[in-house]
Amino acid sequence: MTRKILEDIKLNTNHKEKPRTVIAPKEKEENVYELPVAVMVESKKIKEIPMMDTHSSSKYDFLKKRSHEYSTKRISDTPHMKGSKPFNRYVLLGFILALLVGGFYLFSTIFFKAKVTVVPKNKVFNIDGEMFTASKTAGIPFEVMIVEDKEVKNVLLTTSTDASLKAQGDITLYNEYSNKPQKISAGAFLSDDKGKSYKTNSAVTIPAYTLDKSGKVVAGQVPVSITSFLPGEAYNGSPNIFYVTTYKGTDKYKKIYGHVKNPLSGGSIGLTYTMDDADKAGILSNLASSKDRLLRKLNALVPNGYILYPNAVSYDYQLDNSFTSKTADATVELKGTLSAILLKKSEFTSTIIDRLIPDISKDEKLEITEPDLSVLTFGFENKDQKITKDLESFSFGLKGNVTFNWMPKVEELKNLLISKNKNEVLPIFKQDPGIATAGVSIIPFWSSKLPDTPEKISVILKK
Repeated sequence: MTRKILEDIKLNTNHKEKPRTVIAPKEKEENVYELPVAVMVESKKIKEIPMMDTHSSSKYDFLKKRSHEYSTKRISDTPHMKGSKPFNRYVLLGFILALLVGGFYLFSTIFFKAKVTVVPKNKVFNIDGEMFTASKTAGIPFEVMIVEDKEVKNVLLTTSTDASLKAQGDITLYNEYSNKPQKISAGAFLSDDKGKSYKTNSAVTIPAYTLDKSGKVVAGQVPVSITSFLPGEAYNGSPNIFYVTTYKGTDKYKKIYGHVKNPLSGGSIGLTYTMDDADKAGILSNLASSKDRLLRKLNALVPNGYILYPNAVSYDYQLDNSFTSKTADATVELKGTLSAILLKKSEFTSTIIDRLIPDISKDEKLEITEPDLSVLTFGFENKDQKITKDLESFSFGLKGNVTFNWMPKVEELKNLLISKNKNEVLPIFKQDPGIATAGVSIIPFWSSKLPDTPEKISVILKK
């Protein structure tokens, strides 16, 4: 077969050879090369010239060989980079070290902070009968508060009489007439705005009027009880105004006058029911509920900065003993009044601290938070102490346990700790009497010095 192909080549020397490009199969490196291969065209058929290597297992092995030689030549012809050196491992180590140093610096500055844990001081004091004085001029300041309440009681009256009773009540007389006192005799006749007549039960003197800063007249006044001139229910009630009858037709008539203080009651004619002792006892049997109701009302009215003790009150009631009714079924009005002492907390607390810790300094005293004084038991020194608007001073005792809590000055403590070493903080903690124990932790842990700004120092108070 090989011989025949060679003969064909000799016989067809007059044919022009046309180069043809044959692409060799891709190898693993995927390099592609164009190789010129001589082919002969005979009878319009293209015949490929195989390689003469009889030991080849494929007719394309010669192409692979040519491709390998061509690739080797191209690689060998490629010029090497002149002056290049392999990467220095010491440069890499230096770069890593720089990163570590930079990270250490950033961590030490950005995340640098200190936490101070403080346990404030606290102490329990026992008060056993300590006596104190409250006064409007010296001692513990106080105020008097009075609240009133009216309650209607249903009662079944059992006592009746055929009576002719006059109404009685209390009024206040005013003097706007003269800058001198005015005397009103006992039994002086008064008349109301509806023409009904009354008499005073006792002689009184109305004080002179005064002038305020603007020159306005301030009437003198005095209370007096009166009785209706005639019996009957028509006199029961609260007339608008009273005039002294003998002053009618003079300047005194309009300028010496009276107003109801307590309504008139008890006027009756014919069969009348009245309260006996048993009826009164039934009405007054539940005074505790009236007192408790007034105490709740009073607690809601206590202003900020004052303290009210349940035992610093006095309760009083008013029941019309001259009450009468035309029927056995009646309603009676019970008026309750609760007067209380309100102690001012700030001065009260200061006085107790001075009494329990007599050698305390001014700075330490400011660190003590307001204690809960309501846990103490209050008691008047005078068991029969009366609470009135005119009360000027009184003495009282306290019993019980009270806890004092100190609150260290956090901002001042931060400023004192700025840039201090760990071994310098203990004396600083000891300077504050409000600190029981304290400790410091710093981030990063290897730092022995606290930050140089108070913003990076946090103080945590623990109980």
